[in-house]
Amino acid sequence: MLAPTKQASIAIAVTLALSMPLAPAFSASAPSTAAMQNQAAPALRSGSLVRLRSGGPLMTVSRMEGDQVNCVWYDWDGQMASGSFPIDVLQME
Repeated sequence: MLAPTKQASIAIAVTLALSMPLAPAFSASAPSTAAMQNQAAPALRSGSLVRLRSGGPLMTVSRMEGDQVNCVWYDWDGQMASGSFPIDVLQME
């Protein structure tokens, strides 16, 4: 039952990874975000699989904007959803 959702998450992750430029996810103008990420969590980048620390569906990072992480996922009804979260509320999967 969860296999199609997992396959879809993997497909999204691969698509995002292949569509992103090879430049680093962080710009040099945002050292506080990079420093915070080095201390709080492993490096996130486009295509990384994450989950809210409080639980919820597996999400794929689509892009980083400062200390906000834009993610896409499939909800419990199989509908694609997206949202932006502070980096410190996410954990790598």
